[in-house]
Amino acid sequence: MADHSIKNLGIGLASSLLAGAISVTAATGAGASGAAQAGPGGSYVYTESNQTSVDGGNSVLAFWVTGGGTLASIGSFPTGGDGTGAGLGSQGAVTLADDGHALLVVNAASNTVSYFRILSNGTLSLVDAAPSGGSDPVSVAAHGRWVVVLNQGSNTVGSLLLTGHALIPSSHVPVALSSEAATPVQIGFTPSGAHVIVTEKVSSSIDTFNVSSAGRLTGLRHTVSTGTAPYGFGFSAGGQAIVSDAGGGAGGASAATSYRVGAVGVLHPISEVGESQAAACWLVVNGAGTRAYLANAGSGTVSSYNIGPGGRLTLRSDIAATVGVHPIDEVLGGGWFFVLTTTEIASAPVSSSGDLGVVNEAAANGLPASATGLAIG
Repeated sequence: MADHSIKNLGIGLASSLLAGAISVTAATGAGASGAAQAGPGGSYVYTESNQTSVDGGNSVLAFWVTGGGTLASIGSFPTGGDGTGAGLGSQGAVTLADDGHALLVVNAASNTVSYFRILSNGTLSLVDAAPSGGSDPVSVAAHGRWVVVLNQGSNTVGSLLLTGHALIPSSHVPVALSSEAATPVQIGFTPSGAHVIVTEKVSSSIDTFNVSSAGRLTGLRHTVSTGTAPYGFGFSAGGQAIVSDAGGGAGGASAATSYRVGAVGVLHPISEVGESQAAACWLVVNGAGTRAYLANAGSGTVSSYNIGPGGRLTLRSDIAATVGVHPIDEVLGGGWFFVLTTTEIASAPVSSSGDLGVVNEAAANGLPASATGLAIG
């Protein structure tokens, strides 16, 4: 791995200078390992290898979604940082930004975040890397130019500024989660961008911050979650937070819960609906905000929920799909549903009613066992 990574510089990047140099390298193809090739258009899926320096460092693995839902590799793109060599157990390790034109990726062992531009053919151009503002970053989210990073090791949230040519550490000091926080797993902005939410599975709690016009996180609110072990989340059409509750991993203990986010960040419980599956960890909501899908790590299945007016939940299907061994993340887009299952990615078509069709458990295979995170653009 090149010695230009932020970890080896030991300071915040001289972002504009280094970003320019990296952009030239990546644009000429030197930034991509293997035989990277352009996709023919449509949708693209991204995951990170999360490999250690011994195995060549972290890279983004990029795939083109074929007409049949299989995934064709279009290359491996080094992040300039290192992974941990094992799954992160989080949601949001890889996320889109800038209206789908950028990709942000955590480097958990380097304490950095990498910033790629997504080219029209689905390939990636590395632009910059920046410190995460803490240790062991596991989840990253963006709203407009503001970027927040969840640092699981230090129980902090770092802030960054996204521009067309750099990812710049914010002048705001990283903020601490509540003193009760234990094992935070996902960070995300509310649809309006007015609040940031962090789920914490071991403490069964959720922290909420207000976001100022200058991107500063203020007004920490700590809420004991309705369900046990809150994990992944998304948002309904009305802006309510829809959260998966892993329930300690036992069958029948999982659930989906919904909350109204108040004007000052206070969470108001709406509904909690259980399911029979085990370890409902990852959650994604469809674009219309009317259906939630939960990946059940202990059952190898996906459950689906209807999201009604006011964020009210009803269980639509306890087993909407069987996707194989140990699902560890999921995404939805382009008429397809994808689930990362350690060394494979499963796919299923999404019908007009929102139900899942026949599953291909090996839409992509041969991924490193450390692979983590999914995004689709």
